[in-house]
Amino acid sequence: MAQIDLQRPAAQPASSAPPPVEPVQRYAYLALAVLTASSFLNFLDRQILSILAQGIKADLGLTDAQLGFLLGTAFAVFYAVVGIAMGRISDAVDRTRLMGAGLAVWSAMTVLGAAATSFGGLAAARIGVGIGESTANPCSHSLLSQYFPARRRAAAIGTYLAGAFLGSAAALLTGGLLLQHWGELCRSVPFGNACTVPSWKATLVIVGLPGLPLALLVASLREPPRPPRPPSPLHRLVVREFGAAVPPFTLFTLYALGGLRALCANLVLIAVIVGAATALVQLTGDLAQWAAIALGAYSICTWGQVLKLRDLPLFRLTFGCPTFTLAMASGALIACVIGTVQAWAAPYAMRVLGMSPGSAGVSLGLIFAVGAGAAVILGGWLTDTWKRRDARAPIWVALLGLLAATPAMIAMLTAQTSTVYLVAYAAFCLVGSAWSGAFGALVQDLVLPRMRGAAASAFALVSVVIASGAGPYWAGKVSTLTGSLATGMLSIQALSPIAIIVLLLTARRLKGETEAGRRTRAEAAGEAPLVAFAPV
Repeated sequence: MAQIDLQRPAAQPASSAPPPVEPVQRYAYLALAVLTASSFLNFLDRQILSILAQGIKADLGLTDAQLGFLLGTAFAVFYAVVGIAMGRISDAVDRTRLMGAGLAVWSAMTVLGAAATSFGGLAAARIGVGIGESTANPCSHSLLSQYFPARRRAAAIGTYLAGAFLGSAAALLTGGLLLQHWGELCRSVPFGNACTVPSWKATLVIVGLPGLPLALLVASLREPPRPPRPPSPLHRLVVREFGAAVPPFTLFTLYALGGLRALCANLVLIAVIVGAATALVQLTGDLAQWAAIALGAYSICTWGQVLKLRDLPLFRLTFGCPTFTLAMASGALIACVIGTVQAWAAPYAMRVLGMSPGSAGVSLGLIFAVGAGAAVILGGWLTDTWKRRDARAPIWVALLGLLAATPAMIAMLTAQTSTVYLVAYAAFCLVGSAWSGAFGALVQDLVLPRMRGAAASAFALVSVVIASGAGPYWAGKVSTLTGSLATGMLSIQALSPIAIIVLLLTARRLKGETEAGRRTRAEAAGEAPLVAFAPV
């Protein structure tokens, strides 16, 4: 066998034909359909609380700040903490089985949420949903990046993300209809006391159950081949990766990797985060919110510290890369602005405009399904087309969407009738969703193939902690303080100017990014050179 260095290919004659276009295998489309179905249920179970919020608030006696915690933080922080480990684990184990197991967990925890009788009980169930869903992004994005060649990757990930938008729409539509008609539907349930179950609890059971059979189908998908990795027992891998994110095991991990210096640096980080969280608890009185945010912030920062000591090439292309970190920050800020409005759209329609649960759910759900679902697919296609001329296309698509979403949001929250509100919401969905597929593909393009699961996980974790962990709570807290949900939702616009600045900084950095440059930086940090073997 002769070794061929892929970094220095043989010179080609000037008249040689271009390399053949890599075809897309038929099985890739089947896998895309199954993964998109899982994405649908992922966001159905994640977003279902939005339409149920009014009933939950009344039954459990909650404030808007507590609702904001349930709508975002309870899910987001533990999604982030466990997802830190899942990113690396997904790069080393069978991704289809890992994602299937995660789907079974989040579906079961959605069902168990129906047993909650207090704020704490429902928060615990939402934490379980977050733990299960932490497997979805790193596994699915990494799988799709192997099922599809680079020229079709943004469209494939955009299609997968369209399942997320459709799942969010179904949460509104299905939840609204069940809330409205459970009084009649319960009579057909073969349990004598079904009609005594509150409609929001029945809805959690109904939307959670379909994920259990789908989990088996996801686990049965073919696992695409990857470059060989050194063998490692699964239990050691799990302990190792959770030790990188979950305190207090992080302290032992850092001491083992970096000695006393790394341990002291982490203790300083703990002191800073605890001090900031304590001040915010004193200021707001919301212990659960800021304890959870502190845990998420600590875990993400510590993961970056561990990566630098354990896998320097991966660190150099993610947390240690200004382009990647700026892309993460800009994506998180956009998601916070857009996601906060989406989380509170249904409660606002019912509470302020007097829409019934069924009317609000069906109207908002159908609008979201058509507007956001089409926008994310078209956004992926537009990005792929635009990127042939300008590698910064994902940034421009996101910037245009954010700028266009602002007036649509203002129109929503100043509307005096439900008709005007729904028209403005349709415009908001159409322009505010096109960037998702573009950024999903951008993250994959900025790292080496072996790093794709960890990169998708890092991007999703930062985005979720900022967007879901802070956004819904922020709007809910301002609503609690001012007595105006519209004021709470509008206040999130304070982040838009910051997002625009970070997007422009990302575009400036992205102009100089090349695949060869990324590999060179990785190899300078210790990555093995890219080689292939061919017969003599």
